[in-house]
Amino acid sequence: MLVLALDTATPYLVLGLPHAERAIRLERRHAEVLWQELEVFLKQAGVGLKELGGIAVGRGPGSYTGLRVGIAAGLGLARGLGIPVTGVDTLEAVALRYQGPVTVVHRTRNELCYTGSYRIEGKQLAVLQSPKRARLGELQPDGLLVVDEPPSGLALARLGQAALQSGRVQVEPLYL
Repeated sequence: MLVLALDTATPYLVLGLPHAERAIRLERRHAEVLWQELEVFLKQAGVGLKELGGIAVGRGPGSYTGLRVGIAAGLGLARGLGIPVTGVDTLEAVALRYQGPVTVVHRTRNELCYTGSYRIEGKQLAVLQSPKRARLGELQPDGLLVVDEPPSGLALARLGQAALQSGRVQVEPLYL
């Protein structure tokens, strides 16, 4: 199943397929450029919309508006194509860029952040600490500390494919 992933929970627009990915720092302009970038991305990856078997959307944690933009786009695209859609964890897709224990941090306002800790072995992910909201000064990272990096588009697509194959088609934002 060919799964297209998109994530707008962070300042990045992240697009992914099992064989291609793109991350563009947009700050808060996701809604302005999402469709144009998606069209270019699919063309460069050599994939037509009719080839897609599913959509994976980053469900956060992240910006309220950013989450709504990505989830609405993913739901609309999936419904228009008649294919399933699922939500995937944005912080997990960042952690999957690395190996061993990884603490992922996305800063927000007022010295706050979203954070989660994971152990990555090969392509397997174990959650050590579920995503939560915390103060930057209170963090006690386990292993590698990764701050404000975009999720991997490849990992988003892989997580989405696994979720869809297991029958999980829940697209609920992770608001913390």
